Amino acid sequence: MAGLMTAVASTTASIAKMRAHQTRQDLHPHYDVVLVGSGFASSFFLHGLLRQAPAGFRALVIERGPFVSEQWRRENRRRSPMKIGQYFERAGDPHKDWAFSIGFGGSSNCWWGNTPRMLPEDFEMHARYGVLRDWPVSYDALEPFYDQAEQLMAIAGDGFFAPTRPANGYPQPPHRLSDAQQALAQAQPGLFGPMPTARASAPGASRPVCCANGVCDRCPISAKFSIANGLNAPYDDPRVHLLLEHDVTALRRNGGAVNGVQVSGPQGDFEVAADTVALGANALFNPAILMRSGFEHPLLGARLHEQIGVTAEIKLDGLKNFNGSSSVTGVGYMGYAGAHRRTGGACMLEAWNIGNLRADFGRWQEVMEVRLVIEDEPLEQNRVKLGASGVVADFHQRSDYGLRGVARAREQLGHWLGKLPVEAIELAPDILPSESHIMGTTVMGTDAESSVTDAWQRLHGHNNVFVLGSSGFPT
Repeated sequence: MAGLMTAVASTTASIAKMRAHQTRQDLHPHYDVVLVGSGFASSFFLHGLLRQAPAGFRALVIERGPFVSEQWRRENRRRSPMKIGQYFERAGDPHKDWAFSIGFGGSSNCWWGNTPRMLPEDFEMHARYGVLRDWPVSYDALEPFYDQAEQLMAIAGDGFFAPTRPANGYPQPPHRLSDAQQALAQAQPGLFGPMPTARASAPGASRPVCCANGVCDRCPISAKFSIANGLNAPYDDPRVHLLLEHDVTALRRNGGAVNGVQVSGPQGDFEVAADTVALGANALFNPAILMRSGFEHPLLGARLHEQIGVTAEIKLDGLKNFNGSSSVTGVGYMGYAGAHRRTGGACMLEAWNIGNLRADFGRWQEVMEVRLVIEDEPLEQNRVKLGASGVVADFHQRSDYGLRGVARAREQLGHWLGKLPVEAIELAPDILPSESHIMGTTVMGTDAESSVTDAWQRLHGHNNVFVLGSSGFPT
């Protein structure tokens, strides 16, 4: 309770400042940096920037949406009053969906809080297996920043999987596995164990312990890390100005150079001058802003993708589920790393502690839902475009490489479950419409011919323009 009250008090103090910054009258004529969006990418960038910035530094964060309180989410059972469908249109596959949230904190308000690291081989797929693309950065280079982020978010986990085990451990203990998942961990030692997560497992300074209610996309007690409850300090810094309910439409250019942003708001359009601009508006809107600014590149907007999700229900004989301590308590790597990735996408298995109870009398808990999360190859024909009505997510198909990974995962699932007393595996026939991880569209690389941004996510030819977040992911 003390942790919850601390979180509420901290967030309430920040709300007052946020509400005071919804008009443009008190804007400075010039900023050292303007950040677009207030989600993960922008906020972590700002956090790191402020640690190095001098006293006279000025930063402006422009957020399209409002501040949405936890109370509003509970009462309305919604993530945000902003309906995402009005900001883009879908084309191509009518079943393909895209999930995100608009408002202060961005999609930190709708994510579930699972935080497994990528594997070292994920960054070297072409070098190791001759498929996909290599990243311009390595796991070893990113490892110190993984450590910093996990400490900042107070991640709960135990590091059971050796290739991604944090050198100094996780700051919080792992969540308790269900009985069924504990049996799977014993059957697959070193390959299955507790999911690293930003859902608190122990009392802390800013968040209460997860209540395992299974509505993590709108956590009712603020147990899951979000920008508002875990990274609001940068927004209380006097060097930072937060402008809510305004939209950055394009970058301001002078003779080709970028020197600010163009903004649209309730009081009309205006411009803000800045030395540096950082786009953190997700993989749908980052490329759209660049396109509206006159930038052209064959890969700008291309390779829109995310993982492929498939669910399955495992009926068990005598083993109970639903007695773990969070929503997604287990993660399995049985189908992830290895040479099989030469021919089809890797699979990470999520074991859920929520789902449908079994219909058999007296055996309600003897069932476990799993989600198979399979990598997909980014295809250039899937892309973000500008249409007559605005931003278009034009997605046509998943790759053959990804679908071969799906087929393999369906075939191998029974083997991955080891010696569990499985009575039946009921695989969902359809692919999920979204995995809620929008990637691609401003791919990073080593040269301007084959990528939009460099290894630091700077726009090639413009060292003062950063394009942040997963829009830069090559795979």
